[in-house]
Amino acid sequence: MNRARNAGRSIVTASFPDDLRAAILRCAEDMSGGALTSDRISFVLKPYARAPRLADPGRFDLAGCVTHRAEVPVYPASVVKLFHLYELCGLEAEGRLVLTDEDRRAARAMIEISSNEATAYLVGRMSGAFDGPWCDAATLAEFTRARHSVQAWFEARRDPDFAGISVLHATYEDSPYGAAKQIREGTSGNRLTARAGAALLHDIVRGAAAGSAWMMSLLDRSAQRAAFASGGCPPEGDQVRGFLGEGLAEDVKVWAKAGHTSWTRHDLLYGELGETGFILSVMTDSHWSADDTTFLPEVARLCLAAFRAQSECPA
Repeated sequence: MNRARNAGRSIVTASFPDDLRAAILRCAEDMSGGALTSDRISFVLKPYARAPRLADPGRFDLAGCVTHRAEVPVYPASVVKLFHLYELCGLEAEGRLVLTDEDRRAARAMIEISSNEATAYLVGRMSGAFDGPWCDAATLAEFTRARHSVQAWFEARRDPDFAGISVLHATYEDSPYGAAKQIREGTSGNRLTARAGAALLHDIVRGAAAGSAWMMSLLDRSAQRAAFASGGCPPEGDQVRGFLGEGLAEDVKVWAKAGHTSWTRHDLLYGELGETGFILSVMTDSHWSADDTTFLPEVARLCLAAFRAQSECPA
């Protein structure tokens, strides 16, 4: 681990992106004993000289980012919930859905404590196809057509940042049941890329997405960080301990959505340091990283050290 941290402190060179990329991959290899290989991790670090909440940087651009396998789709676990929230806000702005107090309560639970029940409910609200019992062929075809509207909303945007993603399904504690199980068996599972996550969060942070202010309020991890600092016990739905936010200093403000299964561990985070900021999108597809709670915080430490040093480096 010391090797990884030292690498993070000495990466300010003309080849900054390559040095940081190599440091992260070396960190993965060292910490996992070779279990987390380079083909099991993808990431995007997007630095901002001026925080996008303060000055709109325009559309997302990979130029100037530190990336690795940024366009390789992987199962996103609960990170997909932020995509569902983004679409929910978009449907409301388009006048295609009127959000109720119950919808907003579910959205809060979906993001703040990563509730799977709330997610399934909201996917039903967006598509009009709620989870139900096992279906005959005709009923399943109708259910499938309705559910595909969730995916179709993103496809209609024709945004290259979202190429190759699939956000069709809700998330479940152990498994979908009934019609939700049938549609999962008949279609591919959810898929996201590190690029798509970074681009989506970029739009939210800069205020370009419908409902950006509300989404940012739900992503704010200040309360979870404070609860742990004061009581020493992770709060319900904690998305800081074992994820990127744990590795960031107290002076970094954090907005994030994490995801975790028995074979994945991901985090999508916006950090703000004074008047500067950065987006960090990290996805790992490995049983080792799923069980480990130290690697993602270490990645955040590496990136923060590099970001601080790069920000202080004369132009």
